[in-house]
Amino acid sequence: MNFVSDTIEDFIKEYEKTESYSHECRCGGKREFLLEDSNVVIGDYCITVVECPILKCQKCFKYKLGNRMPKQIQYAYTDLSNSEYSSCRLTTKLERFQYVEYANFVYDGRDLNIPGIGFDLDPTNSKGFSCPVFFDKKVLNNFYTDDDYSLNMFSESYGDIAKRGTDGWDWEWNIPFGINKNGNVILFLGDLEQIDKDDRAILWLKSYNIKSDHEILDTEFYRAQFLNEFSEPIIEKRIINLRNCFFERVEREFGIALHHLEEEVEASANELRKPINYSKSEIKENIIILDGLLNEGIDCNRLRELYVRVVNPLPANYKDLKTRKLLQGIIATVEGSDFAKNMISSLFFLNDLRVCYAHLISSSEIDEMMGRIIVAYGIVSEDEFKKLYCRLIKELYELYSLLMIIHFT
Repeated sequence: MNFVSDTIEDFIKEYEKTESYSHECRCGGKREFLLEDSNVVIGDYCITVVECPILKCQKCFKYKLGNRMPKQIQYAYTDLSNSEYSSCRLTTKLERFQYVEYANFVYDGRDLNIPGIGFDLDPTNSKGFSCPVFFDKKVLNNFYTDDDYSLNMFSESYGDIAKRGTDGWDWEWNIPFGINKNGNVILFLGDLEQIDKDDRAILWLKSYNIKSDHEILDTEFYRAQFLNEFSEPIIEKRIINLRNCFFERVEREFGIALHHLEEEVEASANELRKPINYSKSEIKENIIILDGLLNEGIDCNRLRELYVRVVNPLPANYKDLKTRKLLQGIIATVEGSDFAKNMISSLFFLNDLRVCYAHLISSSEIDEMMGRIIVAYGIVSEDEFKKLYCRLIKELYELYSLLMIIHFT
């Protein structure tokens, strides 16, 4: 990569611009960080930087030097212009910082060239507090399964890990983390200082510590921590929010209250957790909860009242219809029978999965139910838990999104 300026004044002017140090390019695209051998040419002088920190726009593909590089280039240019040479070679320094030295975590100090990372609003924090430290995602399993600790996902890829407190304290420590597009977990170096060196969490983190992949700018974690942007809740919680909004809409427009066992519903909704590894046990727990909330947590008799209000003509067996068939008939009045059958299928599959996971039934019955779901979702086997679960959750979200906007006739 080549960066060319006619004069040192032009170079300085270019990097005095505020947008040069932003996570966002002037074209509106988002930048990402990388290391790449580069030549910085200023007039007749060439400064070669090995593994130069660079910001690349993901939209227009323009490059900028990392936030700390312009000063280093200016120093190198001054030295070079006062010498007899016209070129030099720089190697970027791998710094270590005064945090969690007892753990000797692997991290890359050059990540401080990422916008915002090298700047701390708290003057008491020494250099490197916000340096990202990367971990294999498997590290989260320990916090997920150990009752002395907590793992909470605020959104699809942003949450916190914590150790439960004693002597009246809720938490002994609480640390935010993010998951990037490579599936790696990111924590800030300074936050890790909260954990005592004898805490077994340090051993877990050490075991799964990996080299930096530098991918942090395009994460909910970065946007929340540095840009104060709110993240959407996990999709499981959004489905429940849509369910509640649908109930409120029906009560507002028709005076029909669909709520059923709401205290129990709220308690169950709080138990929903974002799967970390999409194992059968993680998925099973959410399936059972969601089936209770969506298939059982609705007043069927009151839903039938809504059905009678909007479906015309009424089928002869309408008094025998249950929740899923009632919702299917309501959707069909607007979108047609085939569309309604396809949309409501996710509730049937959800119920089938709950029966397979939570009921004592024969192997042949389980095989038959799972076979239908496998064929419908185009997966090879039940063992493709993540693909199965994500497809089901996506369809449930689409169903309740539709129920929020459909115009009842």
